[in-house]
Amino acid sequence: MPAQVELSVSTSAPVVPGSSARLAVFLSCAVCPGAGQFAQRRWVPGVLYLVGFCACLGLALWAVIVPLVVNLRIVMDFAEKGSSAAFQAISLPKVLVWFGLTILVYLAALVDVMVYARRQARRRLDDRRKNLEPL
Repeated sequence: MPAQVELSVSTSAPVVPGSSARLAVFLSCAVCPGAGQFAQRRWVPGVLYLVGFCACLGLALWAVIVPLVVNLRIVMDFAEKGSSAAFQAISLPKVLVWFGLTILVYLAALVDVMVYARRQARRRLDDRRKNLEPL
């Protein structure tokens, strides 16, 4: 006589497989790095990715904006007083380094969200398989 396996049927709202994983990946791609980790209720990595991304992006912008403001002041002083000073160049290597780090943090957050979602899906599948195995 074959063993009978009882399946529990839940009456709660149906769960769409992978919907929370898709939401987390979407948030991490479209909103900002760290948002996907927040959707997965992973607060520490979410804060780390968010702060890291914002810091790198802010420093990349700072490397561009500061020389522009200095040059604007030089031009304004020249227009008023006729004095001239040397223009400050925008450091392309500095901008590229900070922008590159910003992209790396963005991609690391995206990969982290996808790996975690895949790991969670595998765990749920393993749990379902264990529950379906006859004793």
